[in-house]
Amino acid sequence: MKKITFFLLFLFALNSFAQKVPTLKIMTENYPPFNMKENGKLSGIAVDTFDEMLKRVGSKQTKKDIELLSWSRAYHLIQNRPNTVLFSTSRTKERENLFKWVGPFEYAVNGLIAKKGSNIKIDSIDDLKKYKIGTVLNDIAEIALLSEGVSKENIQSVSGENAIIKSIRKLDKKRIDLFAYAVNVAKWDMKTNNIPFRDYEVVYEIKKYGQYFAFHKDTPDSVIKMFQNALNEMKLDGSLEEIILKY
Repeated sequence: MKKITFFLLFLFALNSFAQKVPTLKIMTENYPPFNMKENGKLSGIAVDTFDEMLKRVGSKQTKKDIELLSWSRAYHLIQNRPNTVLFSTSRTKERENLFKWVGPFEYAVNGLIAKKGSNIKIDSIDDLKKYKIGTVLNDIAEIALLSEGVSKENIQSVSGENAIIKSIRKLDKKRIDLFAYAVNVAKWDMKTNNIPFRDYEVVYEIKKYGQYFAFHKDTPDSVIKMFQNALNEMKLDGSLEEIILKY
C-alpha cells in the first residue's frame, strides 16, 4: 500500500512539474550549423539541443514544434508576443534587457567577407566608411556595425530564408564590397549551395558572440531556470558536446 501511495505521489509531482512548462512558440532561422532545414526537416546544434532540453524539463513539445522563419519576422515576434523563444541568438549589451536568456550553448565569430582580389584591407571600423556592406536585416553583425558608428547609408540589408546566398550574389556582382555575418555559418551555407569559399576571404573580425536561446522578457524566471538547468546538465553529462561534434 505504501509503495502504491508513493508511486501516485511521484506521478502527481511529475505532472505538476510538467504543467509549469508553458506551451511555447519556438522560432528559428536558417543559420547552419546551429539551425537549418535538411531534407525537409529541421536540424542543427541548436535544434537538437533545444529538443533535448524540452525533454528534460518535461515539456510535451518536440523539435516538430519549431518554426523556421526569416530572422526579421522572428525577431519582431519574440519582442511582442509572450511565450515565445528564438534561437540562435547572440547575446549583446544592446539586446540584454530585451529578452531573458538561456545559454550559452556555443559561440560564433562575426566577420567581414570580401571577394578575393578585391584588395580590401580593414584595420579598424573607421575604414568601413568608404565601403558598401551587405548584412542580414536585424542580424547581430548589422547591429554591431551600427553600434560602432557605421552609417546606415553604408549598409544594404536583406531578409528571407536565403538571405546569406542573396548577399553573396550581391558581392559577386559588386553591388556590395563586403558581407558582414557569422563566418562559419556563411561557409556552411555556401558549401551547401556549391559556392567555394576559397574564392572569398575574411578581411576583418568584428566580434565573437555566445549563442543563446532568447525567451520573451515576460517569461517567468522559474521557466528560465528550468531550461538553464537542463542545458547545464547537458554540459556536465557530455550530451551537448556530442551534439556539437555531430555537426
